[in-house]
Amino acid sequence: MANHPSPIPFDSVLSVDNKPGVPFDWNPTPEEEARIFKRWQGFTIAERSKDTSSWVWEYGIEIQSPKTRRWICMPCIRQKSNNPQSYDSRGTQNAEHHLWKSHGHWDVSGKRPVPSLTKGGKRMFPSITDIFNLSRDDPKEQSLANNLIKRFDREHFQKLVVNWIVDSQQSFQQAENPRLRHIFEYLNPAVQVTDAHISRHTVRRLAIRYFEKHKTRVKGILKEAPGQIHIAFDGARSRNRHTLYGITALFRNVKNEPQKIVLGLPELINRHTGENIAAEVLDVIRSFGIEDKLGYFTLDNAGNNDTAMEIIGQNIGFDPIQRRVRCTGHILNLVVKALLFGKDVEAFEESLVKGELLARAAHDEWMKKGPVGKAHNFVVWVHRSDMLTQLLRQLQREYFAASEDPEIQSQGPLDVHLDNDTRWLSQYYMIRRLLKLQPFYDEFIIKAKRLFQEARKGERDTKLPPCLEKKSLLGDNDWAVLRAFENILHDFYVVVQVLQGDTQSRRRSTGVEETFGSMTDVLEAFEFLLGKLEEAKALIHQYPEPEQFGFNINLGWMKLDKYYRTLKDSPVYYAAAALHPAVRWTYFDDIWSQDHPDWIQEAKNLVQTLWDTEYCNLEVRTTPNEGPVVKKRKTKLSSFDKYREAHRRGQNPETKFKPDVQSSAFPLSLTEALSYNYRYPEAFDNSSFVFLPSELGETDRGEAVIMGALLCQ
Repeated sequence: MANHPSPIPFDSVLSVDNKPGVPFDWNPTPEEEARIFKRWQGFTIAERSKDTSSWVWEYGIEIQSPKTRRWICMPCIRQKSNNPQSYDSRGTQNAEHHLWKSHGHWDVSGKRPVPSLTKGGKRMFPSITDIFNLSRDDPKEQSLANNLIKRFDREHFQKLVVNWIVDSQQSFQQAENPRLRHIFEYLNPAVQVTDAHISRHTVRRLAIRYFEKHKTRVKGILKEAPGQIHIAFDGARSRNRHTLYGITALFRNVKNEPQKIVLGLPELINRHTGENIAAEVLDVIRSFGIEDKLGYFTLDNAGNNDTAMEIIGQNIGFDPIQRRVRCTGHILNLVVKALLFGKDVEAFEESLVKGELLARAAHDEWMKKGPVGKAHNFVVWVHRSDMLTQLLRQLQREYFAASEDPEIQSQGPLDVHLDNDTRWLSQYYMIRRLLKLQPFYDEFIIKAKRLFQEARKGERDTKLPPCLEKKSLLGDNDWAVLRAFENILHDFYVVVQVLQGDTQSRRRSTGVEETFGSMTDVLEAFEFLLGKLEEAKALIHQYPEPEQFGFNINLGWMKLDKYYRTLKDSPVYYAAAALHPAVRWTYFDDIWSQDHPDWIQEAKNLVQTLWDTEYCNLEVRTTPNEGPVVKKRKTKLSSFDKYREAHRRGQNPETKFKPDVQSSAFPLSLTEALSYNYRYPEAFDNSSFVFLPSELGETDRGEAVIMGALLCQ
């Protein structure tokens, strides 16, 4: 059997000069060295006064006699060739051609094109047998070589590379990275032998090819979907300033399993008008041929989405108001901004954008927003300075080290949390973190002043930064207001955590089986938060500046109530709650019978109309009853959990929803709402209806109604 090379040492993979190495160590073994000098008698190992730079020396050794020097091909020696090749070492061209034509080796740096790709010259095909020094004449080694060759699928390898680049959002140029290519070749030399590496252009071409290939399959699955297909779309701008609209579909397959998929990511090149958005969305919808199966659309509250829905409804043929589900997370974020910043929030944010380069102007604008504005200015100031960040960390480390409590000693320092315009409730996270850092605030201010004073000694301008000015400092009253806001916003936080999700039941790290994103929770969420704001208004006398505090709370309440009253525009909200076994119409009686009894009948009429116009004539589809889902009870309940437990009642699972019309069954799906978040929760009414997410949904016919809508993207 041939003498196989030993495993590659790390130093041979990454050479000293950080250039890619060669896949094997071609230094001769003592046995090989003996064979060399037996053939080339009168020669010794060459002695040079300077290093050789050509890549061919990685694959050969140099020997010398009194009159000449020769390069000896180590692949030939290692293969025990009867005629190992050698060339005059004064030039390397012959050695290069031999290594390529006979062994398939070329310059691993990639700086020079492979000869066969530019000249089309004849050469022997490189093979696994050469790389692993297997003999084609030995049946065992021949069989081993064939097995190795068959195990490598060039097309599948390239697909894996493309999938990794796309899924992990890598630059397409990563496919050309010589370090990465060397790793691939190290793991399987067949990558080099079959020339399986791909360029950045090939990545793009293959990604498009795979998309088009699977699009045909997706179209078939969507066509077979027994119910409606629900859509959610939203726009975002990439770092390189491309405005992309993600369009997502939610549906159930023929096995009644929830499915979600991104249908397209079109770029909006023109102005972001409702007309342009609608055109892109309609193009994607039509490309999949699902115009006649559309259900509900989940969108945020942007004005251009109103126009987009009107145009889509006109083109497809449905009521755009009734088929629209509003993103609850977006609504709650607007409410929080009204609560924190008061009136004219949009004008305030616009003024910040216009003056974003003028730090002092932005600071002064935020100062008008009271304690929250002061907190924001402080956080921005610290966040932008490495020196201040390190100072804050050092103060915490000193406190932890001085403590005798092992639990405190094990803690690590915290940084400030910067609020922004893209994350829901980001001001809550900012305030919550700042309150944890409050014990270090006063000492931080003292040391920060000292640092700036020392840094500006001898300078004419000794003015302190705006955040160190007396009027900018957070006092006791400011901290009290921040803590009050933190308490109120915590209720918004727990609601958002419940309403954003994909509505699929999962076992959490706590061991609890939980589902998030259900549309059933939306009505309760509004009632819960309105009640919490009313409780806060009743306690405003406890806080500094009660009039201003109460004014802001009232603005938040009015904003929340405004959107609460829009729920009736899309009756699926009411239907989702009414069809939940633990909610039913009794919840409507609890919350409305005293102050708004007329709302109860209006809700019933809306759901009845939805049944009459959309579902009563659908074919009944039955699904097997899998029984109730057994869930581990949560040991720690949030304020919203407690509210729902207090208002929900145990229901007889045999109790059916009975519409006014006489019918043997209620629809298997009324609405399943739209979102990236979809949920396939427990079945109700003998598995006849499945609860829908507060983010995306689908409609499908059966004995009851599937409810839901994408409310938090």
